[in-house]
Amino acid sequence: MADPNNEICPDFASAAYAEIREDLIRASGQTEAQVTNRMVVSWAQSHRQRVDDWNQEREQEEHEAAEAAQARAAQEEEVRERQEADAEKERLEAEKKKPKMNGFNATLTVGDFITPRPAQYAISKINNFEYTELWYFSPDGCKDAQRSSQSTAEDGYGLTQVDNAVLALRPLSAFKASKSAIPDHELTFLTFLRAKNTFLTHISKAKWPQANIDALSLFFWHLENHPIRNNSDIGDLVVLHYASRVRQDWHDRLKRDEAFNIGVLNENLIRSINDELWDKVRSAKMSQVGFNQSEYRIYANTINTFPRSNASNHTSLS
Repeated sequence: MADPNNEICPDFASAAYAEIREDLIRASGQTEAQVTNRMVVSWAQSHRQRVDDWNQEREQEEHEAAEAAQARAAQEEEVRERQEADAEKERLEAEKKKPKMNGFNATLTVGDFITPRPAQYAISKINNFEYTELWYFSPDGCKDAQRSSQSTAEDGYGLTQVDNAVLALRPLSAFKASKSAIPDHELTFLTFLRAKNTFLTHISKAKWPQANIDALSLFFWHLENHPIRNNSDIGDLVVLHYASRVRQDWHDRLKRDEAFNIGVLNENLIRSINDELWDKVRSAKMSQVGFNQSEYRIYANTINTFPRSNASNHTSLS
């Protein structure tokens, strides 16, 4: 449809409209001038209506176009905001994965003593609140860790499950137990005491619950000061066996949420272990199957350090 604003009123007085004028004159009885004027007025009215209709259509089209443009702009803004949010989320995720270095206290100097560092395997165990042998925290265990850290295995990585869902990369050394590790009851008592001190320091750094740390501290203190160490020829061995078995059982029960108070010693169990070990001493023979040779030497050396009268109440090793 053409723009009616550009229309020009026809010359109704011209010869082209003569027949129409004559028909109107005969029908209306009006003069030619009146008929001509009537034709002009009629066209003008029709022209104004066409212009109004045209203008309304254009306004409607402009309104619809503005609404469409606004909708497109809103959609584009939504897409832009979503893209920015996704980009920010990716940035934050990448930031989380980036290694971070903490700051330091400019007024603080290194301490007078540096706690020996055990193997990554033992550190990983205590960070997960799991049982690990005290040997890893002994001087020999820490020396072994230092030697192992120089091997290529320290640079390798393996997958482990975190929180039962997420897989994470960890050094292979965190999974690999040392071939030199020995159970707690095969440690010398002096090594046991030194190792438990380092162990307690590291579980504190690993943020173990304070109640658990206190119970273990009490556990070790009672064992170190137990009268059986002075009253039995194999008192130290009894204490070591008790510590080895009870601490393992405590960790097993912790996983099942059935843990006991490890800081309270069970004297009946101590007596039972004492009797069990004396039975081994009585029946010990170097070639006997089932008796650990290193334990035999420990038992023999222990008994031989006491006068014959002290051991006579139990048995001789002859």
